[in-house]
Amino acid sequence: MASSKVFHHMYTIGLRDTDAAGVLFSGNLITICHAGYEAMMASLNLSLRSILKDQDYGLPVVHIEGDFKKALTVSDEIDIAVSVAEIGKTSYRIQYEWRNKEGQICATAAIVHVCVERGSYKPKTLPSQLRSALERYLGS
Repeated sequence: MASSKVFHHMYTIGLRDTDAAGVLFSGNLITICHAGYEAMMASLNLSLRSILKDQDYGLPVVHIEGDFKKALTVSDEIDIAVSVAEIGKTSYRIQYEWRNKEGQICATAAIVHVCVERGSYKPKTLPSQLRSALERYLGS
């Protein structure tokens, strides 16, 4: 993900993120990715709070995938590169690449969000403002 169309979010692995073996708990991969997603959305002036409270649509997650490459432990600092891999009519795919201080890839993930009508959960065309904002981090 070496591109100017990448958002970088720094994160330090905390004790709360690890399991009994002292390494990153697998379920926290997505939680930490979501922190990067929230920071990226904020950088685009897209308030998730406003979307959740004021808009007629929602952006639930419909697909998650992840791979672990290197163990992460308490106090490891990681750079999470967040980019938009794909934008469809009603959905978009966000990619994540975690690197340690040495630049080694520790984990990768992808999460797909779909735009739905609030209440009915029927697919809805992505609002043009959202689409335009996401294109800022759309990879080539």
